[in-house]
Amino acid sequence: MRDNSLARQLISLGHDVTMLPTYLPHFLDEEDASPDQPIFFGGINVYLQHKFSLFRHTPQWIDKAFDSKWLLRKAAARSGMTSSKDLGEITLSTFRGEDGPLVKEVNKVLTWFKEQGSPDILFLSTIMLAGIGKVLKRELNIPVYGFLQGEDSFLDSLLPEYRVEAWKLLSQDVSKLDGCIAPSRYFGTLMRDRLSLSPDKIKHHPNGITTEGVTLNDETPPTRTLGYLARLCPLKGLDILVDAFIELKDSGKYDDLALKIAGGMTDEDEPFVEEQRSKLVRAGLSKHFTRSPNISRDQKWTFLKSLSVFSVPARYPEAFGLYVVEAMLGGTPVVLPDTGAFPEIIENTKGGKLYNPETTGSLVETLDELLSDPVEAKTIGARAHHSVREKYANEKLAESLVQDFLAPNPVNQK
Repeated sequence: MRDNSLARQLISLGHDVTMLPTYLPHFLDEEDASPDQPIFFGGINVYLQHKFSLFRHTPQWIDKAFDSKWLLRKAAARSGMTSSKDLGEITLSTFRGEDGPLVKEVNKVLTWFKEQGSPDILFLSTIMLAGIGKVLKRELNIPVYGFLQGEDSFLDSLLPEYRVEAWKLLSQDVSKLDGCIAPSRYFGTLMRDRLSLSPDKIKHHPNGITTEGVTLNDETPPTRTLGYLARLCPLKGLDILVDAFIELKDSGKYDDLALKIAGGMTDEDEPFVEEQRSKLVRAGLSKHFTRSPNISRDQKWTFLKSLSVFSVPARYPEAFGLYVVEAMLGGTPVVLPDTGAFPEIIENTKGGKLYNPETTGSLVETLDELLSDPVEAKTIGARAHHSVREKYANEKLAESLVQDFLAPNPVNQK
């Protein structure tokens, strides 16, 4: 969604932009900037070619069948089916690129570019595609940059026997690109060190969102509402927020307080989400919370505007956290852990408060500060809305991307 929003703004500026999906079809909540494009490194083909040598030589029509959007979406819903061992091995195969079992997939991408024509510049949506990026840079003689987007948490979750090799292979491939684009200074510094890159290889360009059509709600919500919008999983800390909500209700200060939960949910997440629902029911709060998984774009903005305070107590340092600027654009103040990129976002926007995740009770105390002062919360929310429009709107960030990475007169460049 981040890439699609940016691509649409670049197109509106007169640039020729093509988005090529990898692994899975795009899951978007707005119009596709580049519809009907082939899917490269389709998840099913990658798995089969990694596991069975037979599929490294199958004809194109079979590969296309496995790359069908409906089949890949069905596979995506069963994300928990891949074992930790398979995940580590497939990651290494992907990173090995032209030197590994997925060379057929690498050649598909290269052939497509040679048939369609070389672009002026290529941006990889994640540096985990650096294995193909280095090939395209070499064969097409074009600049290639990779976006940094929280890859460390995935790589560090691999089993030890795959983790070290994965970091080594990635570091080697990334060094052959023109550079990396970090969404925050925190994450740029972190990945510079972990990938052993020189400082000039890291550029800073924050993630952004489309602000068109999102207005500030001048009315204060009739009841106080605490909200969460992110993937419904343990890493994002949904259970931490549920516990804080229960504690706030038990304090006796917030009889009217409600909890609204929304976000993406896969089959793998369902047991965890059900555990949180049961916890709230046991606390006697059945009538004080709602769950809205996989909401649409329009539903998202209605949801965010209905909140008094927004919080995602992520357990790991986020590289950015697009949901934060979404909440702020909706005019909702945020409460976030004092880790990762969050301090930068709060400093840039003054749109919320930070809490110390290592201090017991810090989240509840910080939530209480905003919930107990609706006027101040509304003021911070309005400030957040205007700050996002100024600093995180893709309508402006698209222009800065052009200025930083393309030629002085880049109209109609690809």
